[in-house]
Amino acid sequence: MTIRRTLAAALAATALAAPAASAQPADTHASTALATAQAQPQRQDLRGEHAKDAAIQQRQDFRSPDAIDAAIHPTKPFTAPASPGHPAEAGNTTPLPPATAEALSTSDDGIDWATLGLGIAGLVLFLGGVLALATRGRPAPRTGASA
Repeated sequence: MTIRRTLAAALAATALAAPAASAQPADTHASTALATAQAQPQRQDLRGEHAKDAAIQQRQDFRSPDAIDAAIHPTKPFTAPASPGHPAEAGNTTPLPPATAEALSTSDDGIDWATLGLGIAGLVLFLGGVLALATRGRPAPRTGASA
């Protein structure tokens, strides 16, 4: 048996055994739970006197005085002024201006050919590099030292 198979078998056995070892029944009886609670010692408070006093005191308010004042005296909520919006929005009722003859006569299709050409060139270079790495010859295996 190889070391890999032995290691895989040991890991599989550990993975199967660990959850089974820590499993407990979900419905323990009240007598069992009471006996377990009585068997455990009372917890000891290891805090110092100052820490106990700080736990009893009220929590400290870390807000700035302006934030506390704003929480006590709220003002009316801020409302942004209505914007005219985009012409395609439903709330906008203003009609679009009519299209001009110059705007209709342009035949620009909106494609940036320089960027497209650079992208294709980069893709060809990348695929060429992948092809060169995939088809390169493997070095000949070394033979033992000659004596």
